[in-house]
Amino acid sequence: MDQNSIYSTLPQHSLPKSIFLHLFPGVLVLVFYLLMAPYLKSHGYPAVIGVLLGFLLIGIPTQFFIMLREGKGLLGYYTYKGVLYYMKKLSFRNYLLLTIVFIVYAVLIMGIATPVSGMIKETMFSWLPEWYTSYDLGLDQNSSRTILICSFLAFLLIDGILNPVVEEIYFRGYLMPRLSRFRFWSVVMHAFLFALAHFWQPWNLLQIFILVAPIYYVVWKTRSLYISIIIHCLANTIGAFLTFAPLL
Repeated sequence: MDQNSIYSTLPQHSLPKSIFLHLFPGVLVLVFYLLMAPYLKSHGYPAVIGVLLGFLLIGIPTQFFIMLREGKGLLGYYTYKGVLYYMKKLSFRNYLLLTIVFIVYAVLIMGIATPVSGMIKETMFSWLPEWYTSYDLGLDQNSSRTILICSFLAFLLIDGILNPVVEEIYFRGYLMPRLSRFRFWSVVMHAFLFALAHFWQPWNLLQIFILVAPIYYVVWKTRSLYISIIIHCLANTIGAFLTFAPLL
């Protein structure tokens, strides 16, 4: 069976439904973030911890429920059976090589795109409050060590492991295959919608899109989401260490 025949056999979502399912969890996380931020700041924690709690308490459960509900529609009971695709396993060598290539690619792109994102933030999103657009998390060496450690662990566990794994399963294993009728353009559409769903950092939409699109092309081509899980977790974990190492 050729590549096009394989993708044509996958179940599909209508475009409006797909857009809704891509963006809905992010909208809920954003609302939670906006509600929690003032409380967190009043207790000395960075407002962005509200995003992490939104992932843990709202985003992850919502994504799991949507997938379970899809399984119930297919088989009559809550299950993941028949819901997830792009689950093919590759060799360890392929994972290693692809990971190295994409980490190098990410470093290069971030070096180029980060100043552009900063310019977009200053010109298009200057109306947002400082705590919303802050890159320093609102923390410094004067913050209590307890707050620093708790914030670091939250980033490491939630943003470094839990949320990336669930996002990859939901977005790449569930949503992306259901756009496969668009062939190559499913990658472009999916990457754009995933970037757009990061409502808590809209100035990074272009940077996120450029970073993830090649990875999703590999997922689409190999029908394997495991490489995107590895890279997503590794990139976020490295980011957590680089952010907090100078403070801790």
